[in-house]
Amino acid sequence: MTFKVDVKQCVQEILDVGHCILRNQYPVDLIEACRKAYLPLLADVAKRIPEGNRGSHRWAIGLPFAPPFYHSVFFTDDIVNEIVGRILGKDMHVSCYGTDTPCKGSVHQAFHADLPLLFPEQPDYCHPPLLLSVRFTFGRMTLKNGPFEVVAGTQNLPRELTLSKAESGELDSQCLELAAGDVLITDPRAVHRGTPNLTDEPRPFAVIVYNRRNYFSDGHERRLEANEDTPILTESFYQSLSKQEKYLLRRVRRTAG
Repeated sequence: MTFKVDVKQCVQEILDVGHCILRNQYPVDLIEACRKAYLPLLADVAKRIPEGNRGSHRWAIGLPFAPPFYHSVFFTDDIVNEIVGRILGKDMHVSCYGTDTPCKGSVHQAFHADLPLLFPEQPDYCHPPLLLSVRFTFGRMTLKNGPFEVVAGTQNLPRELTLSKAESGELDSQCLELAAGDVLITDPRAVHRGTPNLTDEPRPFAVIVYNRRNYFSDGHERRLEANEDTPILTESFYQSLSKQEKYLLRRVRRTAG
């Protein structure tokens, strides 16, 4: 199969730097459809949880594997799946789908990593990636609307010391700018944080989490955060999907319907 990007280079960037960016990867019209459908959901959650659930004026909201947020192209993109599969193995599986959205009034998060230590008794143990996050924004991500800030190459460094150095400014960080349709693939062990949204418009950032075959993150069985009444994946919708999609979602808990 011939790819329009250098897959080998992207894989190496994730292993070395902790992330790679694929420009113009997803259809912009589907991204815009997600944005329009998401804004009423965000407004409802913000009304119920006005203080935010990921810091001031920042909400983490789970999304169902269902319309209007589920589009097959997000899960069957050959380039994305080839990159992720070369790192996690072709028998990888998807565990969860959600969003992070800072609004006006949000603040800097503390630097952090999204994956708990695999061996807490050996906190500096370096292991291959267990999962990867495939991220895309429902609109532009600029330096003013709460960009994702990363500290490159930190996924394999001692966790506590690295966090301390990031907070003190001893390590260089970078705020990433993304256009609608761009895809950011990250190793969640890499140190990062959310930043303030200084604009009047919410900045939704979606993430699909891919796991190694035998690794289960807590998102696998967790209810949809701040969206608990929505079924994660119904059996009828699952059965309507392609063979490839069914395989990727095989370990997501399904409900009747």
